[in-house]
Amino acid sequence: MQNSNMKADKFQEFLDSHQITCFGREEKNDDLHTVIFRTNLGVGGQQLPVVLVTDDSLHTLLQVRVVPAAVQGVNSQTVLFYVNELNRTYKSFKYFISEDNALILDVCLTAASEQCEPQLVSLGLDIMLRHLQEEYPALMRVIWAEAPQNKKRG
Repeated sequence: MQNSNMKADKFQEFLDSHQITCFGREEKNDDLHTVIFRTNLGVGGQQLPVVLVTDDSLHTLLQVRVVPAAVQGVNSQTVLFYVNELNRTYKSFKYFISEDNALILDVCLTAASEQCEPQLVSLGLDIMLRHLQEEYPALMRVIWAEAPQNKKRG
């Protein structure tokens, strides 16, 4: 562990002590000593990419790339409305649409490096997984729904 990122080192120790081997580690060697951990979550028959970004700031970012190109075409407004509804419902994490129209689920944990608790990262990931296992089928129905037909007015 050459990087001086204390949060990354604590998380690596947590992984090692719990014999968790599914995370890859990438050190960026930048001014903030960024270390990125990568893994996947199995949800709905898909492997969803997960990144954990640690650095010397107060923030630790946990992201799941839920659906690539989720917002496009005629269902854009429906998907955006649904995502906003999800964001109003859940407090511990938020969805957003990336620059490439992917749907991302995001958790930002705050703690000084000395106070970082890897168990909170693990708990956050567990909560995200449970949420996605429940919500993913409905979310995919919204994303893949056909264009709304012209409704007859009565």
